[in-house]
Amino acid sequence: MQAVKAEDLYNIVSLGNLRVSGKTAVFARNQAKADGSGYWNYLDLYQDGALKRLTTLGEEKSFALVGHQVYYASSAVKGKTLLYQQGLDQAAPVKLALLPKNGYQVAGSVGERYLLLSRRADLAEKSHDGYQVMDELPFYFNGQGYINKLRDRLYLWDLEKGGLTRLFADDPNFTVMDFFVCGEKIYVVGVSYKTRRPFDGGIYELDPATQKVKELVPAGQVEVSAIFALKGQTYVLANCHQVTGLNENPEFYRLTDHGLELAAHWDGTAQSAIAGDCSVIGGNASDVYGDKFYFVTTLTDHDELYVFDGQEVKPFFATDGLIKGFRMVGEDEFYLEAAFANELLEFYHVKNGHAEKVSSYNDAAVTGKYVAKVNEIEYESSEDGVQHGWVLLPKDYEPGKKYPAILDVHGGPRAVYSKIFFHEMQVWAGAGYFVFFCNIHGSNGQGNKYGDLRGRYGTVDYDDLMKFTDAVLVKYPDIDQTRMGITGGSYGGFMTNWVIGHTDRFKAAASQRSIANWLSFEHLSDISPEFCVDQVGATEDDDPAKVLFHSPLKYAKYVTTPTLFLNSDEDYRCPMAEGMQMFHALLSNGVEARMTVFHGENHELSRSGRPENRLRRLREISNWFAGHLDK
Repeated sequence: MQAVKAEDLYNIVSLGNLRVSGKTAVFARNQAKADGSGYWNYLDLYQDGALKRLTTLGEEKSFALVGHQVYYASSAVKGKTLLYQQGLDQAAPVKLALLPKNGYQVAGSVGERYLLLSRRADLAEKSHDGYQVMDELPFYFNGQGYINKLRDRLYLWDLEKGGLTRLFADDPNFTVMDFFVCGEKIYVVGVSYKTRRPFDGGIYELDPATQKVKELVPAGQVEVSAIFALKGQTYVLANCHQVTGLNENPEFYRLTDHGLELAAHWDGTAQSAIAGDCSVIGGNASDVYGDKFYFVTTLTDHDELYVFDGQEVKPFFATDGLIKGFRMVGEDEFYLEAAFANELLEFYHVKNGHAEKVSSYNDAAVTGKYVAKVNEIEYESSEDGVQHGWVLLPKDYEPGKKYPAILDVHGGPRAVYSKIFFHEMQVWAGAGYFVFFCNIHGSNGQGNKYGDLRGRYGTVDYDDLMKFTDAVLVKYPDIDQTRMGITGGSYGGFMTNWVIGHTDRFKAAASQRSIANWLSFEHLSDISPEFCVDQVGATEDDDPAKVLFHSPLKYAKYVTTPTLFLNSDEDYRCPMAEGMQMFHALLSNGVEARMTVFHGENHELSRSGRPENRLRRLREISNWFAGHLDK
């Protein structure tokens, strides 16, 4: 049996964007190109119990399914957008229109009359070759580059008459942040701004027939997860930031003429919070069927479907892994894109609670490979009773023999590790390492109280991580305590930076897209200052000492652990300057350090970056640990 290798990521298939018409399903399938430059995206069709490939262009991941037709866009003509229509029984598309500008994407549909198209527009009077002008906040955004004077537009394409109509056309400063279709109405989350964009958009109701717009909730009040209608009543699943701030779980509200009224309490997520590195494209976390609202939620370490009927929230279907997307096709029947424990994503047909696996996309990626199974281990947390994590055993494990180990810390902090196949961890287990991971205080899936880390970064979370490490070492004495490594990205990078400044128990570290200094993060990140103020509980103006207390950079003088720093120069979530500060401090103090910067990549490097760079990143980390832990 062979080990899982870094290059196996080229064989991993990702699924997403599931749509249905009756009991026919169309969804996007994604896989890395052989040359590592990007990804192929195709649409697959599930109809009458058979699964087949539908499209062939290779760029179709955003689309609409209307009756027996799919609609998608192509950038094949320079400076323009080709709008295609393809019947489900056709082998090739036909051109519906040639739009005069590039960048249009098919984002959805309203009934069988309209397509919804999106496009980013530039308000700048002229382009500036060789330099960037900025006079707005945020002026850049992760995965989007510099967004100064850019606004996201929404358009209607009339399938009966043809022609493109821009919505919110009377306000050039309006940007669309999200939208939801409820019957014949469109609910748009967005905001008009000239200098500073609010963290949360307002809610607007729009009639596609007349294009009349009505503001329902002003901007700056709620973060919207979903808008839907049941029995004529419109509901909003939204986070009002009243309990645990920006990272708070959403609640169910009725949308009335007087604003939002609480309809049902909910202390869980409204989408999957599970972290992974094998899912490149987006999914769908909710659906309405039979006057009931179904949605994905993460419970402790796995995803389930719950249902809301306008009054109560109840469980509907449980997995032991990840739900990427689903669509209801009957009261007890739905299609599912999911990864169960120790597995990769596949397409399932679920009826009466029984999940039938339809696809075998990822068989080639794991057949004949050692896939380490998760072994659960409990530990006593510092404040939250008994918690658990997992350990992967090294390939060809021999009891009594000593092995190196790697502790992997998730991001977020309100992400969640689960039992699904995690590529990088499987690579390390295949290379002869114990790999261990858990969901410390601050993680999602256990309610707002457990997930609340505001003003406590580096305290209760650090204590939990060390308690978990202690428990692992007791249960698995074959781990060589002198050859342990630690890694993590985003919040996991913060925690890696924090750990090496507070203990020398790890022989090597790999800090990815991290936070080092909240003082600088407050004015550099695309989600600041709001995120920094909310999470740290202080600013440089009112309590700089507290901001610095929670900054790993303050403790860099105590670091002795050789550390690899990995950053991307277009990461605007945890900017490259954060990793550079720690890297500079360690080298200045005579500590072994190395930094790698991936050009043209952003915060999503490990999940959806160019395959060639994802491979290089994983090899950098693996080589670093091999050089320091295999001695």
